[in-house]
Formats: sequence, C-alpha cells, structure tokens
Amino acid sequence: RLAFVLGKSDIKTVAVKDNEVLCSMETEWDVTNPDPEYHWDMILAAMKKTAEHLPQVDAIGGSATGTVSGNSEATWCDIFPNVPPDVYQEKVVNIFHRLAKEFGDVPLKVINDGEVTALAGMMMVKQGNLCGISMGSSEGGGYCDVDGNLLGWINELCYIQLDMNPEAQGDPWTPHSGISHMYLGQRAATRLATAGGVDVPDELKPESPGMNSMKHKGHAKCLKMIQAAMKDPDKEPQVRLIYETIGVYLGYALAQYSEHYKIDNALVLGRVSTGSGGQVMLEKAKEVLMTEFPHLAHMKFHQPDEHFKRVGQCIAAAALPEL
Repeated sequence: RLAFVLGKSDIKTVAVKDNEVLCSMETEWDVTNPDPEYHWDMILAAMKKTAEHLPQVDAIGGSATGTVSGNSEATWCDIFPNVPPDVYQEKVVNIFHRLAKEFGDVPLKVINDGEVTALAGMMMVKQGNLCGISMGSSEGGGYCDVDGNLLGWINELCYIQLDMNPEAQGDPWTPHSGISHMYLGQRAATRLATAGGVDVPDELKPESPGMNSMKHKGHAKCLKMIQAAMKDPDKEPQVRLIYETIGVYLGYALAQYSEHYKIDNALVLGRVSTGSGGQVMLEKAKEVLMTEFPHLAHMKFHQPDEHFKRVGQCIAAAALPEL
C-alpha cells in the first residue's frame, strides 16, 4: 500500500507492506504556487520515490486539507489556494484519481486530513469518542464515535472560531479572526517566538510581512528555532511559556469542541507537539480542563511516539482503501 498526506508545508508519503512501514518520506513544497502542474509533479514524484520500496502497489490511501468528496475528489482543498477556479475544476478536482491511474488504476481512498487524524488515534488508542488533532502547518481535526467510526461529514475543526476577541488574530485565507488553526497550528508557536525569548531574524518575527502571508516556509524555520531553544537550559524557562500558552488554547478548544462532540479521548500529534514542549502543552491543557471545565476532567490525552507524531496520519491513510 502507498499513502500520502498533503499538508501545507510538506507531502508525507509511506510505503506499507503487510502492516509494516518500509519507507516514510517528507517532501517540502510551496502550496501557494498557482500552477496545478507544479502540485501534480511534486505529489507524483514523492509517491514514485516512496513506491520504489514496494514490490508493487496494490492500493493508495491519502488525505488532504479541506473538503474531499466520498468519491475521493478534491472538491475544495486549500492546499491549492491560488489555483484559479476554472483551472481548479479542470485540473484539481480529479487529481487523486489521475494519480491512481499512474500506478495501474489501483483502489483509491482519500479523506480529509482531520478525519485521518482521528482514525490514526483510533488505531493507536483503540478507544472511541476520540478527537484527533494534528498540530502542523495548520490544524487537522476530526472525530471518531464510540465505535471508532467517522460520522460521515466533514468536521474541519481548523475553521472553528475559538477567540471571540474583536482584536483576535486574523489569517491570510479568510476574512475572519480568531480561527482555530491560528491557535493550534505552527503559527500559534511562531507568533509567540519573540515573546518567548527566542532569537529569530527580523524576517521571522511575527510582525514581518512574510510571516503574515499564505507561505509556510518561514514558520517551519521559526518553529525549528523554537524547538532548539527549548533544549537550551538557559532559555527553556521562558520558551516553555510558548507551549504553556498553546496548552491553554488547546484546553479551551477541546471544551468548545465538546459542545458538539462527546470527547473521552484526545490524540495530539504534528510537528508543534514534537519534543519536550509537546508534553508541557498537554499538561497545561489538562490543567485548564480540570480547573475551568471539571465536567471534562475525565478526558484522556494521548501522544504517540515521535515518528508516529510526524507520519501517523499517513500510516492510517494507507489502511483506507478496501482490497
């Protein structure tokens, strides 16, 4: 089985044979490119390179941000934000089916990235009523019911409004403010970098125009600097406040999500949760629930190992297509 996860900073691919991961790769790309042929070439090249580790490809599973139809069509996926609508309709909507044809038109199943996060959580935790949150370039959020099944609709938790303050942080994709992915994705961390005592160049500071555009490369660089500073004993006491703050965001977000979903388990993965800062973040989120929302204090937090944090969605996606 071959699988891909299309994120806003990179393409993750895995090759799986008999439930064993033979190869996993992460390929950086620029989703803001307006030419869908660029996206096609990048995805296909990553898939072909990963497929070299398999004797054959029997099925392809995948996930992408945005709305994916029940027939694995890219109905509206914001990893193609600058592709003109008419070109999108012609070249992007059927892109996943065209990719499958490159590998012999094998069985294919693609779903929303948040939904595959929830499935990854179900595979790991083996318990239902689970909210899966991937804290990467953006936020991927999905939900499995008590039996471990998806609900049959798009949850797309990243676009829920968390911060009702009129002065809340805006984002480059929507006219709205206070949107969830700005608080539970890598921009939550990079926005706090200088306040957290991290030495970053001017172009990576929160007020820089380049850090307030659709491009993610600067944020990925800044997050790595935050993670490196977290390992510095002299800087750690200040830097950990970044993760504590995101933990507060996470606690309140889960409380708000719980108005619509029964959540007994929360799985958190993605690059923002990588390293010791991820544990700091979860401890603060637990504190928020116990203090402010005691009726939710039963909620269990789950964190996979470092490898699963980065490619767990991809591993779950590999299991999607039926043979």
